Amino acid sequence: MAEEEVDIDLNDPDVGKAAVKIQAGFKNYMARKKEPKDEAKAEAEKAEEEKNKEIEEGIADIDLNDPDMEKAATKIQATFRGYKTRKETGGAIEAK
Repeated sequence: MAEEEVDIDLNDPDVGKAAVKIQAGFKNYMARKKEPKDEAKAEAEKAEEEKNKEIEEGIADIDLNDPDMEKAATKIQATFRGYKTRKETGGAIEAK
C-alpha cells in the first residue's frame, strides 16, 4: 500500500493556530482524565470504610449459639470443601 503524501505549509499562520488549538484540547483532556481518578479513589476508599463498618456492626449482632447458625456454618464449610476438592482434582469426582 502506497503512503499518501501530505503537503502542509508549516509557516502558514492558520496551521500554527490549528496546532495550538489541538495541543490545548489534548492538554485539557489529559488534565480532566487525571483528576477524576484521584476523586474516584478517595470516594472508593470512603465507600470501602463504610462497608467495613457495616460488616463489623452486623457481625456483632450474630448469635453464635443459635442452632440455625451452626447449620448454616456447616453447610458453608461442606460446600467450600467440595469446591476445593473439585478444584484440586480437576472436577473428576462423581456425585454420589
